[in-house]
Amino acid sequence: MTRALIIAYTSYAHDARVRRHAEALAQRGDEIDVICLGGRPAAGFKGVNVIEVPVARYRGASRRRYLGSYLHFFSRAAAIAARRAWARPYDVVIVCTMPDAAVLCALGPRLLGSKVLLDIHDTMPELYRDKFSGAWRGALGARLLMFEERLSALLAHRVVAVHELHRRRLEAAGVAPEKIRVVLNSPDPAIFAAGEISSGARRGGGAFTLVCHGMISHRLGLDVALRAVQRLRFRIPGLRLRIAGGGEYVLALRRTVERLRLEAWTEFVDRVPLDELPSVLRGAAVGLVPNHASSATHLMLPVKLLEYAMLGIPVIAARLRTIEHYFDPDAVEFFTPDDACDLARAIDRLYREPKRRAQLARNARGVAEGLGWAAQRSSFYDAIDSLLREPTERALPTRLGREDVVDASRN
Repeated sequence: MTRALIIAYTSYAHDARVRRHAEALAQRGDEIDVICLGGRPAAGFKGVNVIEVPVARYRGASRRRYLGSYLHFFSRAAAIAARRAWARPYDVVIVCTMPDAAVLCALGPRLLGSKVLLDIHDTMPELYRDKFSGAWRGALGARLLMFEERLSALLAHRVVAVHELHRRRLEAAGVAPEKIRVVLNSPDPAIFAAGEISSGARRGGGAFTLVCHGMISHRLGLDVALRAVQRLRFRIPGLRLRIAGGGEYVLALRRTVERLRLEAWTEFVDRVPLDELPSVLRGAAVGLVPNHASSATHLMLPVKLLEYAMLGIPVIAARLRTIEHYFDPDAVEFFTPDDACDLARAIDRLYREPKRRAQLARNARGVAEGLGWAAQRSSFYDAIDSLLREPTERALPTRLGREDVVDASRN
């Protein structure tokens, strides 16, 4: 039996990847603790010992408050991890990003003999450049974060990427290829059980609901979706856009809805625990993935896309590099990123072609099942077990050369 610890700056009730990995370890008989943010508890922890730190997650635009929230949580998480490891050492500590420097929370257990696995959920340099754009500050910050990413990977024994293009990006940044394993962020089939293929509305009557869910931020392109709905509001009877989730961008998005006079065509649903999400999504005619094009979004395989596919909901997605790597035009209706006219065209096409909707949904489900949790669970187990079979300790790196810094603009 493996004794494992997960550290994650997230709410356990809402973070699908953290919950799935923790429960997978518990299901095979491992002893698993999770240190995470306080929040609404999940519906039963399924053998997982969840240790909540009462720190509020910050999602605004202030760098100082971001840093303060991170430091508050990770200083307390590091203390808890060290204290528990001193009492009973962990075999492995899994640190989930962001930020990459969260790996420092595992230094106490590492010095006591624990192996450290860094699970990189997102690429911070690209996300920073998206969020804090600027002539030199954005570029300089991204470059420093690339250095932080490389150093954090060096401090870990194993690094986990969330898809194949992410793995290539980490290798290009200088992370040792032999350290990296790929575990996709596939939906839990126990929650996102395959349902009937969504037929949506029949032409000429009934609701035609578009849905987009997740953490609401500007990069997700909901402003583009609203402009597309504005073009179609009088052309498609029963057209409605359901936006489910919370985040820093919700207030701005509501203002956009008011400015475009789309109140009658838009519905906001508050963020719900993962177990309740399928009930919010089922019955939608189309799932939208309208992300803006950027270095960050080109590196994302949105889990919402896989969730729609598992539920039998046809998908319209921005034509972005990672999505195209896994899905072809027979599984997803693509549109040109940032182009509301082209998104409106795609929505109108699927409204008028119910057979196309059904075909896309069937094909997308086939892709999602091929990337499913059964295979990813095996990859996750192997990432841990192969690490535990390695020699107990290697010397920590002592220096980085200039070649270790890679410009984020190349990716």
